[in-house]
Amino acid sequence: MNETVFLGGCPVIRPEGIYLDGRRVIALDPTVGTSGFLGDVGDLLAYRQMWEPFIAAHLDLWRGVNERFEGVPEAKKCPAGIFDLSQVLSLPPATRSFCQSLLTTRMYLSPTYPLGILPQWNAWKGRSSAEILAGAKSMLEWHQSVVMRVGGPYKDELVQIAKDWRLDVQLPDLPTFSVQQELIARIEGIYVSLKGVVQIVGYGVGETLVMAGDVVQAIAQGLSDTAKQLPKTTRWIGIAAVVTAVLVGGALLIYYVPRRATPPLRRTAPPPRRELPA
Repeated sequence: MNETVFLGGCPVIRPEGIYLDGRRVIALDPTVGTSGFLGDVGDLLAYRQMWEPFIAAHLDLWRGVNERFEGVPEAKKCPAGIFDLSQVLSLPPATRSFCQSLLTTRMYLSPTYPLGILPQWNAWKGRSSAEILAGAKSMLEWHQSVVMRVGGPYKDELVQIAKDWRLDVQLPDLPTFSVQQELIARIEGIYVSLKGVVQIVGYGVGETLVMAGDVVQAIAQGLSDTAKQLPKTTRWIGIAAVVTAVLVGGALLIYYVPRRATPPLRRTAPPPRRELPA
């Protein structure tokens, strides 16, 4: 899947208007700013743009898992596309578990399924400039909610799948606290009605996303803007790697295998097997 994430762009803001790709796309009245709406749409787009690398990184993680699962022979035993779990109830336990994990990757990568990451992130795509300006509060809240969902319950499912099938997943860093604070302060400094709409987001215990009112509060809560590094020296995402699937004595074995020039991979101590009934 090679979907393109809808990017907010990098607007150039001047007193007379907002310029994108060298041309003015929105004319601004310098006196606007006390109406309660986000008179400067560039700040809204900047908030979205700030979080796009984080969303894109999670899409890449899900895509990596999906591609490896789809390439496993066992995937042919699962229904095509996004299916109902009732369709796999008759399968052996290990195969059923595999199909459930595969289904999750398909749902979150789908460009049309409501629970997909892209449909949620791009929910406001195609809105007019007037709608963006008038709906500033809702748009900011929506984008923050998607960030918290993708980096929260979706991340938890990703980590559990990786744990079940012995895959290494390195979570992405967040926008630095200073960058988040600067943008939030800029929005709140001009538009009082938007104060508190979005907050600082950091990693808490167990890489759980937690919101804080400001950087001081985030630090006091022990939050971090960087994800913990894996204890291993190699990463699953970002290096040449494959997930090898083999049937050994009737058991489906899926494990992480980094490519090495020499020596060849030794298989004397395979990871715990997920048993398939004979």
